[in-house]
Amino acid sequence: MILSFHPCFTVDHQIILGDRSLNEEDRRLIRSAHAVILPQGRADGVFHACQNAGAPMFPNYEMRQAYPGKVGQSRLFHAFQLPHPRTFRWRRVDLFKEALLPHEFPFVVKDDGSHEAKGVFVVTGPKSLKTALDFLVLKEGGGNNGFVTQDFVASGGNVLRSVIMGKQILTYWKRPVKPGQVITTISRGARIDPDWEPALQEKGKVQAQVLARRTGIDLAAVDFVFPLSEEDPGPLFLEINYYFGRRGLGGMDAYYRLLFRAVQDWLKGIGLNPETVELV
Repeated sequence: MILSFHPCFTVDHQIILGDRSLNEEDRRLIRSAHAVILPQGRADGVFHACQNAGAPMFPNYEMRQAYPGKVGQSRLFHAFQLPHPRTFRWRRVDLFKEALLPHEFPFVVKDDGSHEAKGVFVVTGPKSLKTALDFLVLKEGGGNNGFVTQDFVASGGNVLRSVIMGKQILTYWKRPVKPGQVITTISRGARIDPDWEPALQEKGKVQAQVLARRTGIDLAAVDFVFPLSEEDPGPLFLEINYYFGRRGLGGMDAYYRLLFRAVQDWLKGIGLNPETVELV
């Protein structure tokens, strides 16, 4: 029996949780399932129930659970020996202030739990450092501790996104639209460019394959930067996004067609009938 918690995929049994928690019937179905398709968003409770039952899952969110947030991802990059900018992890702002500044200006400060670069600061001197730390102190006041500091990589604001979807990896650039822009996200108007620097895209694709092979991650958008001043720059891991936008993949419909193929490939790979699943 195949069980789906994803609203867009129907199989033998489909459960749409919405805002409710798992009930005993849900848990019984999980224990009986030969495979479970998880939602991309609110999946923590389902993941743990499936993990306890030993049910195979797609996506594989083991790393998402084991290494959460920016702090967790920096630990993941270190643990799996993946190239990334030199990074320091901090539990609180006061501990950072007590330490000798480990970076030269400029460097980057990243709040542990923010998304779409809302908690990311490029620190160029004492004034911008104060702005970043004031933001983090406010977050701590709300019970949200933890941040990382990271060496700044001169990439011209160009960020390569490599999207892992099962066995497929698709790449495109997020490129700045304003002169001097160094924080580049789609939500801030970045230009999507699937054609620029194909050789560097191939390098990023290879590193995404390394990540997938070492960690088991099979659905995520991985962001890389390249130190473009170097003669032969290599990709450096910036972050992993398990819930990500679709525009760079051609929009919502294109994304779900790609995801449907990934789910079918996964079912076939574990010996189940891929024709069982339907995209709705």
